[in-house]
This record gives sequence, C-alpha cells and structure tokens, in this order.
Amino acid sequence: MLRKVGLAISYFIAIVYFILILLPSVYCLQHGCRGPAELDAFMPAFMLTPLGAIAAGFSLHNAVQQIRKKQSSSWVFWPLAIIFTSVVLAVIAFIALMIYETVIHR
Repeated sequence: MLRKVGLAISYFIAIVYFILILLPSVYCLQHGCRGPAELDAFMPAFMLTPLGAIAAGFSLHNAVQQIRKKQSSSWVFWPLAIIFTSVVLAVIAFIALMIYETVIHR
C-alpha cells in the first residue's frame, strides 16, 4: 500500500515537472521569448529540478517494469516511459551544462 502511494506521488511530481517545462516552452515557441524577463516562466521548473529528476527516474523505472510484465494495459506505459526518459536525459544535460559553465567561467 505504501509503495503504491509513493509511486502515485512520484508520478504526480514527474508529470507536474514535465508540465512546468512544457508550458513555458510552448509559449516561447508561439510568441517568441525576447529576453531574460520572459524566461522567468521556467523558474518553477528550475526550482523543482532535483526533486523532479528523482521522481521521473522512479516513474521511469516503474513504467519499464510495467512494460516488461506484458499485461493488457502495458501500452499505457510506453508514452510515459518515453516522456520520463526524455525528462531524465534533459535534466542530465542541464546539470552537465551548468557544471561546464561554472568551470569554464572561473
């Protein structure tokens, strides 16, 4: 029971994190972000990066386990696995970029 509640919370945080990245991105693509002031819409996603990455990792692990079971409902987990994989890879790239920029500008 506790494991299911933890997975539900993990899925919720991962989906909220994905939406916090997606909505400002769509806005910038439609209207064009012209400066740093408009990029402030990404701040909630930046704040949630550590927790969102961990939640996306746990959710990805659970989605892969559900796909391996080959149940009739396993097709639901394919899009989730793709989304969580892209989120985890993007977070890794973002952290690597921040480390690179920090080291280079010293």
